[in-house]
Amino acid sequence: MFVVARLMAALFAAYAVSGSVRADLGSLLRVGQPIVEADRHLRAKGWRPAPQRRPDALDRERAGNTLASLSACSGGAPVYCRYDYRGPNDRRDGTGSDGTARQSQLVVITSDTATEVQGMAKAKVVRWSNEGPQGGRWGLCQQEADQPLLPCEGR
Repeated sequence: MFVVARLMAALFAAYAVSGSVRADLGSLLRVGQPIVEADRHLRAKGWRPAPQRRPDALDRERAGNTLASLSACSGGAPVYCRYDYRGPNDRRDGTGSDGTARQSQLVVITSDTATEVQGMAKAKVVRWSNEGPQGGRWGLCQQEADQPLLPCEGR
């Protein structure tokens, strides 16, 4: 009986987390939020910088900041930069604190071009996505390189 109750509790917790993680990530940031502010907010929520690659000096110059989460920036105009974070409950080996395999990799994309992001100044959040098992994209997306940024579909 104790084993069944424990299993039910674990399943309920997993269900609650899987349903709420996606919704929570959608409201975690906002389009137009300065990346420095977004970084402070994410860190306060337990997200840790986890860049996919080490940015070079040119990436740092294009980003205009020294955030540890910066992975890379595009060249030309507009400049898009990518920032990567690991979820609050994820260890470096991709398992949660309870030993189960899971990974929440949050990717934040910023832009510096006012015309691309409705009058926003440099280094503002454009889009964020969960690259982990829960998936999802929020903010503004682009279907083709020559199309405007529009609210993301397929969340």
